[in-house]
Amino acid sequence: MGRKGRRFLGDIYQTMIDMKWRYVILIYAIVFLIVYLLFAVLWYLMAYTHGDFKHYGEPDWVPCLNLMRNFADALLFSIETQTTIGFGTIWPDANCMGTLPLVYLQVTVGFLLETIMLGFMLVKFARPKNRRKTLVYSSVATIAKEDGELVLQVRLGDLRTSHLVDTKVYGIFIKDKVSEEGVHFPLYQHHMEFTAHAMEDRVFLIWPLVLNHRITEDSPLYNMKPEDILHSNNFEIVIILEGTIESTGEICQARTSYTSKDILWGYRFENIVEFDHEHGRWRANFKLFDDVTPCQTPKCSAKQLDYLTKGGRAPLDRKDSYSKPILRKSYSHGGSLHTPAPEVTDEEPSGLVATLKKSLAEDRF
Repeated sequence: MGRKGRRFLGDIYQTMIDMKWRYVILIYAIVFLIVYLLFAVLWYLMAYTHGDFKHYGEPDWVPCLNLMRNFADALLFSIETQTTIGFGTIWPDANCMGTLPLVYLQVTVGFLLETIMLGFMLVKFARPKNRRKTLVYSSVATIAKEDGELVLQVRLGDLRTSHLVDTKVYGIFIKDKVSEEGVHFPLYQHHMEFTAHAMEDRVFLIWPLVLNHRITEDSPLYNMKPEDILHSNNFEIVIILEGTIESTGEICQARTSYTSKDILWGYRFENIVEFDHEHGRWRANFKLFDDVTPCQTPKCSAKQLDYLTKGGRAPLDRKDSYSKPILRKSYSHGGSLHTPAPEVTDEEPSGLVATLKKSLAEDRF
């Protein structure tokens, strides 16, 4: 991209904030060194033009900079002046023209530079995004049946005792799409709603919560069968949490993402919150944060489940009728866990519907 460097230099402050610490420290040292050298050159030129080096050691000569012999002395004097160390081995003569203006200029530039760099370092240390390091997402996402619907679940926890306020959560489903006109969008974004209990997208993160995305008609997962979700590996789900840091009032954002290899079908998260009767308080066991347990979940798409249980708009098409889910192995901390899938045979759609309805009635999923 043309002039890319100029665009970043136009916002040099934010560019430096986004840099890695090793580059920041290097720039910090180089900037001060350049300023020291610049004023050392000015001091050296003042002494040189006044003839201090030529008449050095003469008892009747009054130099602008006493005891300055070479450029190394000029550099040391520049550092002493800007940092107000003042060792006293070299000192300027106030009666020499240009001495006071140059001292004033260097001290002013030094204070200004130190103020800017100090503010920059404080912003670098106190960046709001560092707060996200104590916000943890589960390493896997699960799909289970809850309240008669298929839901995608993710666990979220906060390790700090200070909480985020006005916290919201939402998701983005990223997958390629081809429009009716044949236009291909390789990274098409689709909004996903996540809720915590009955709080909609609001999150009160005082203890670990399980975020739910209900796979309804508005969900991008609605038409996807188990093998499409677990094996296709052609999509990514990004989950974003936004909130305000209680102590500073700054906005913090924590993100994570899941692909096919990170999703387990037929599992739900173990309960890790329990009441401690001995101490009279609720406790969360973060050692079990990623633990899951198998649960009875239909191995069909949410669209198929809606047709069977809620009377969907259209029956199962023939392609869906003959699609037999092929599920990969899923693991938890307890080992390999599986819920057997109902057997699907090559029969007419009406026969498949009867088989699935019978399985639902017998709770065989």
